Amino acid sequence: MKSTKIFTLLLIASSFFANAQEKQQVKKLPREATTFLDANFKGIQIQEMHREKEGTSFKYEVTLVNGAEIEFNSRGRWIELESNTVSLPTTMLQSSVGTYIKKTYPNAIVTEVKKGIRFNFVEINNETMLQFDTEGNFYKILK
Repeated sequence: MKSTKIFTLLLIASSFFANAQEKQQVKKLPREATTFLDANFKGIQIQEMHREKEGTSFKYEVTLVNGAEIEFNSRGRWIELESNTVSLPTTMLQSSVGTYIKKTYPNAIVTEVKKGIRFNFVEINNETMLQFDTEGNFYKILK
């Protein structure tokens, strides 16, 4: 009897967590996400797209054929970019960010770009995280 109750509780708990992060294949992205991809990844095809539910909201996850992964919020605004195969563009940020990276780290490979409320973060060579303010000014090195 006790083991039946425990099993039932585990089953309920596992179904709750399964619903907390539910991935769904999508065929269409919001317009802002499509515009972002056209501007920053022109000519690179989408390998797969998912819509992932997180609590009461959701996000879109897009993987391109070159290995780049892009996360968009529910409105189609980019949140994060990652890649272990190609250097990511910084064209979605202020031009001063790209200029700073090229000047200070001429052989850098951009592996991650994160958008924050007050700061944007750019990881180069999978080891150095650079922090820029929303105006594109270098702020500091985080690691």
